[in-house]
Amino acid sequence: MNNAGYINSKAQLHEFLEIERLRYGRKNTRIPWLCITESDYLWKHNVLLRKTEYYINTHKKVRGLIYKFRLRKFQVKYQLRIPLNAFDSGLRIMHLGSILVNRKTRGGKNISLHINTNMVAGGTNDTAPVLGDGIVVGVGATIVGNVHLANNIAIGANSVVNKSFAEENICIAGVPAKKVSNNGRLTWNQKANLI
Repeated sequence: MNNAGYINSKAQLHEFLEIERLRYGRKNTRIPWLCITESDYLWKHNVLLRKTEYYINTHKKVRGLIYKFRLRKFQVKYQLRIPLNAFDSGLRIMHLGSILVNRKTRGGKNISLHINTNMVAGGTNDTAPVLGDGIVVGVGATIVGNVHLANNIAIGANSVVNKSFAEENICIAGVPAKKVSNNGRLTWNQKANLI
C-alpha cells in the first residue's frame, strides 16, 4: 500500500466508510448512538479510526485531536492497537478483542482481522509486515518482521508468519507458517456462495 491508500479528502473518507459499511452490513456510515451488539462496537471503532485519519491527514488540528482522543480511549478499553493509516479501505475486524499492529505495518484493501492477532516488528530491527489486498488473519496469528504477503492469502489460526509469501490465493498455517493449500480467501468466497 502506498500513500494512495491514505484518506486525504472528504470524498475519500466517504468512499472508505461506504466500502466498510457494506463489509459490516450497516445501514449507514454514522457512529452508532447506542452500542448494543458487538457489531455496533466494531463499527464505531472503524468510523472513529477513519475520521481520525481524515482530520489528522488534512491538518484539521482541533478535530484531529478530539477524534484522536476518542479513538485512543476506545482502543485502550477494547485492546485494539491499530495505528492511523496502516490499512487501506475495507478493513474488517471480526471480533472485539486484542489486536496489535505495529505503526509501520501497511495493509491493502479488504483485510479481515480476527481476535488476538499481532503484526509486529522482527528481532532487533523495526521492519514491519506488508500485507496485500484481501488478507484474512486467523485467530491468534502473528506476523513478524519484514514479511510481504501476496493478495488473498488466508492465515490459519495460531500461525506464526516469519517469511514472505508471493503466491496469491493460498492458505498458510503452522509455526513457522508454510503453504498448506490453494484455498485462499477467493476460494472460500466461491464455496460460501454455493451454499
